[in-house]
Amino acid sequence: MPEKIIKFINSLDKKTRERLKKRLEDLKMNPFKTSNDVKKLKGYKENCYRLRMGKIRIIYIINNNKIEIIDIDYRGNIY
Repeated sequence: MPEKIIKFINSLDKKTRERLKKRLEDLKMNPFKTSNDVKKLKGYKENCYRLRMGKIRIIYIINNNKIEIIDIDYRGNIY
C-alpha cells in the first residue's frame, strides 16, 4: 500500500482501525458485494469502486479478481 494510506490508517484510533481492518477483510472475500456501501465510480478508471465506512472512503480497483487499494481517506479529502 502507498505510504499515504499507511499513514492515514496509523492516525486512526484503535476502534476505527479495527473496523477498517474488518471491512478490508470482508472486501477481500467479496469485492463485488452489492450493498449501499459499495458504489461503482464514474470518471475514474474502469472497474473502480468506492466503499463507504462512515466518514471514511476506500477507493479500489478490481483487476483479474485482485483488489488494488488506491486511496483511503475522509470523505471531504478523497473526492
